[in-house]
Amino acid sequence: MVESALAVDTGCSAVVTVKGTGTMRLRRLLIGLTLVSFVAIACRPSGGTPTSTPASIVPTQVATEEATPVPTAVVTVTPGRIVLKPPDLRVRAANGEQTATLGPFFWVLDSGFAGETTAPGLVLPSEQPLAVKVGEELHFTFGEDRPPQSVKLAVYPQEGNYDKIAPDPDAPKGFVLKTDPALTAEPTQHGAAFDWTVPDLASGAYFVQVEVEWPQHPKNPRPDKTPRAVYLFWVQITS
Repeated sequence: MVESALAVDTGCSAVVTVKGTGTMRLRRLLIGLTLVSFVAIACRPSGGTPTSTPASIVPTQVATEEATPVPTAVVTVTPGRIVLKPPDLRVRAANGEQTATLGPFFWVLDSGFAGETTAPGLVLPSEQPLAVKVGEELHFTFGEDRPPQSVKLAVYPQEGNYDKIAPDPDAPKGFVLKTDPALTAEPTQHGAAFDWTVPDLASGAYFVQVEVEWPQHPKNPRPDKTPRAVYLFWVQITS
């Protein structure tokens, strides 16, 4: 007996063995081939050769969060208040300083605006009089470098000149001119400043009134008037 073998490999292995001779062997060979074909078909991958299917391109929408606007600070510029008044006047002594009360004035700004005021009396410039001594030199300075044309000083005793500054019952008390001055003087000027030496007066409280006049302003709308102002200090003179 002749033995023949046929091996087929299609991913899985199948071996068919045929035994016999002649016609019988041929029949068995054909049956074996049929079986091999069946095995080959059964072992073939069911899906066949995978074919790549292009993926559908779906546009991707990127969520963009809308930026919240940052609040912007709005700066409102308010025009500065126009101060239509003469410069402040301050006196410096050994025991301290005092800024004068501003009384009646006529004043002209560099812009050409002018203003005028009157007052029947002047409020006190501080809660307590400034302590000074006879013979002491006092130094007066203006808050603006605008040298005056003339300075006149008058000293009044507090007694006899201290009263309500207006008829109103609620009006405060202050300097109300009722008597003659104890003395007058024209202190020495140094530009926008001047000095004055305390005279030999009896100890007591006094009002020191300073009348100042400035040169005519080129933009003065009232050329018949010159810039001027009255200031008031309150001092306690001791020997």
